[in-house]
Amino acid sequence: MKLDNKAFIITGGCGAIGGATAKAILAKGGYVVVLDVLAPEVGAEKVKTYHPDRAFYFQVDISNLDQVESACDQALKVIPKGSLFGGVHCAAIAPSRPWTNKMKESAPHFAKVLNVNAYGTFVVDACIADAINSQYPDEGPFAPRVKEERGCIVNIASMVARPAPGRCLTYGPSKTCVLGIGSAAADYLGPSAIRVNSVSPSIVASALMGDRTAYFEAEVEAGAIYPRRFAVVDEIVVGVMYLLENSMMNDYDLRIDGGWRGGTNWAGPHDPRSNAPALE
Repeated sequence: MKLDNKAFIITGGCGAIGGATAKAILAKGGYVVVLDVLAPEVGAEKVKTYHPDRAFYFQVDISNLDQVESACDQALKVIPKGSLFGGVHCAAIAPSRPWTNKMKESAPHFAKVLNVNAYGTFVVDACIADAINSQYPDEGPFAPRVKEERGCIVNIASMVARPAPGRCLTYGPSKTCVLGIGSAAADYLGPSAIRVNSVSPSIVASALMGDRTAYFEAEVEAGAIYPRRFAVVDEIVVGVMYLLENSMMNDYDLRIDGGWRGGTNWAGPHDPRSNAPALE
């Protein structure tokens, strides 16, 4: 599947992975509609640096169904007619708190993270898929299965989705939900010829990391097979582009993690919980 003249909606498109993905699609001759939380004028100015004519911006809270649906409707108006072909869902949050042995203290964080990372993924995938299908005649709920590919959605999950380590008590399970949503959506959207895949990166240097660089470096050294380092944004984007362009890839989670097995590492001389600067 060639990306030339095809348009994609990218959530979190002002961030590291989302922004690099947008630029990669534009380099292939595509269009991008970026959804992010930056103020309209700030986001629009940033996105225009990606491309002055083929990149567009809308401010959106991905956990707000009405906002996402409205943004998808607006996207259909600014891109060439019939060109919407998919999306790359990168937006997520990872709040943290000090480590304690009281699991219930994470309940408020869990509710917030699920609302954005899990429910938001369902909302984004659903609205993008419906927008793609809106470009074609509506033949009802039991329409014949489509034979020609209509598009592809890629969700950014995480290597901590499977298994979810204790340090990622709320973030990890929220990304497990992302995998489940993507798998269910792939089957649901199969008759519409819309593929759904995910990419599960290991640690990528980004704003989500905060002041935890040293901790994560030690975790990668202890838990990754090879290479024992952070993933580079371009390595993640290559995976995303592969899933977009290869029409046989569907209901697949591409792990880009150096073989990292992410459970709590008890092999060292110190209690690993004391090393974690925060509980996600």
